[in-house]
Formats: sequence, structure tokens, C-alpha cells
Amino acid sequence: MISIEDFWEIDNLIKSKWGNNAYKFVNYCGLEPIRPMKQYGYDCTPKNSLTFATTGGNGVHFGLVNELNEKGIKGPIVMTVPMVPNANVIVAEDLDEFFSLGYHVGWFALEQIVYDLADAIDYFSKPNDSLTEEEIRFLELVKKELSIKHIPLSKERLKELEKQYFSQLDISDMDE
Repeated sequence: MISIEDFWEIDNLIKSKWGNNAYKFVNYCGLEPIRPMKQYGYDCTPKNSLTFATTGGNGVHFGLVNELNEKGIKGPIVMTVPMVPNANVIVAEDLDEFFSLGYHVGWFALEQIVYDLADAIDYFSKPNDSLTEEEIRFLELVKKELSIKHIPLSKERLKELEKQYFSQLDISDMDE
């Protein structure tokens, strides 16, 4: 099983190889590491999640549900999209499944599941010829280092994850 430390090791590898110039060589494909993990500051972020990455756009971020699960080996992954009501979606049961979702195109567009699920499912199902060299370099590194295989995104799977895990999210009003 993939742990959060495995993800950090990819980031360490990138930084050791390219240092401060990493962004000239690698595009994190919507998976910008948050180190150390933290409870992200949006009101809609579940209080019982620790954010481990952000897409770098519109405040979208990914968290491990259950703050006690800092290793990220078990427990669902929540995507928080602050720009929409009901902004939290359980996107994976564990890090293995989460990393597999970005197998072809990365994770930046994962937020599209809240806007147009059918298009998002189609987009994540196959390679995209418009990826940059830097994006391809990152995806190849993730595939190699984490030994991931593609697990398709599907409406049925998202419903199953919601049914199984959504009630675990602590999304009570921050002002209470």
C-alpha cells in the first residue's frame, strides 16, 4: 500500500535532482505537496482531514480523512472544492486508488467531477495528447516510483465512496 511518505519521497527526488529549478522540469499535474500536512483553512474543509496536496487552482485540495491517519495508508481521500456549495467529495478509498485516478492526465482537473461528471469520467479514462513535457515527466515518475495502475473513475464508484465514507466527514459550521 502507498503511504504519504511514498509521495513525499517523489517530491524529495524532484527537489534533489532539480532543486529550486524543479518547475522548469516538472509540473506536478495538480498535486502540489502540502508539507507538513495540515488542516486547510477553508470553512468547507472537513475538520477531521489533513490536506496533503492542492491542485494550485481555486483552493481545490486533497485531504486524508481522519486526522489520526497521518501515514495515509487507510482511510478515504476527500477533495474539497471551495468554489461550490457542498464542496466535499470522497474521491478514493485510499492513496493507492487516489494516485491511480491521475494515471493518464494528472489530478488538476479532478474538480470537474462537481461540474460535469460525465465529461470528467471521459477525460480521466484515457491519455491526453496535450500534456506538456513537464507533466509527462511527473506522471512517469509517479507511475514508476509508486507502481500505480489505472483505476477508472466512475459514477458508481463515487456513489459507493460517498455512501461508505461521507458521513465520516466533520463539516460542521466553523462558527459554532
